[in-house]
Amino acid sequence: MFLLAVSAVPLLAAAGIALFTPEGLFGGSPPATTTMVVKLAYLLCFATSWGATVWAVFIGGIIMFLNLPRHMMGSLRGKVFPACFALTAACTAASAAAFAWLHLPWRAAASPAERRQLVVLAAAAALDLANLLVFTPRTLEVVRERHKVERGLGLGGVGVGSFDGMRSNARAAETCAALATANRRFWTAHALSVLATASSAAGLAAHSCYLAAKLAL
Repeated sequence: MFLLAVSAVPLLAAAGIALFTPEGLFGGSPPATTTMVVKLAYLLCFATSWGATVWAVFIGGIIMFLNLPRHMMGSLRGKVFPACFALTAACTAASAAAFAWLHLPWRAAASPAERRQLVVLAAAAALDLANLLVFTPRTLEVVRERHKVERGLGLGGVGVGSFDGMRSNARAAETCAALATANRRFWTAHALSVLATASSAAGLAAHSCYLAAKLAL
């Protein structure tokens, strides 16, 4: 339900813009109006996905890491990142669908670049969906287990920054087998999530370059 809600926002915005422009409301053939709506939806969905990825994951994630206690940061990320991946997965998938509708890359006359870009968008959406449904839930589960072990050792409380908390965690893990095991499980799950996020971001960046090459300013 959340995926449908967040993906509907840019689509409705595109439809509204097309409807209330003079061309969309009073002029232009229906096919031209439909094409304009799809183009607007494609651009809005892609921009939303790219912006959410850059802000929530890279900028917001770094700000949380530098300014919040570790356990508070982990709890906040547990709310922010699933919502972010739901938004990016839905918007990137909608953007890929709109791109396919506009370019029909499966036709024999389609260019190889258009086919590659559809694959890039579809792969980025799939990676975000995998993050939402597999990697992030697993990472958050391990984070909760690790926090439980840390609280038992008096670590990660309020007022302890992320860097200090990491150092305290590393020292405690030298003598606590349960914490060392939790750390290994966390870094394995976290690495998969980071890899999926970075790969999706790389795909969106590549598509940005494709769009930039098409612009005539």
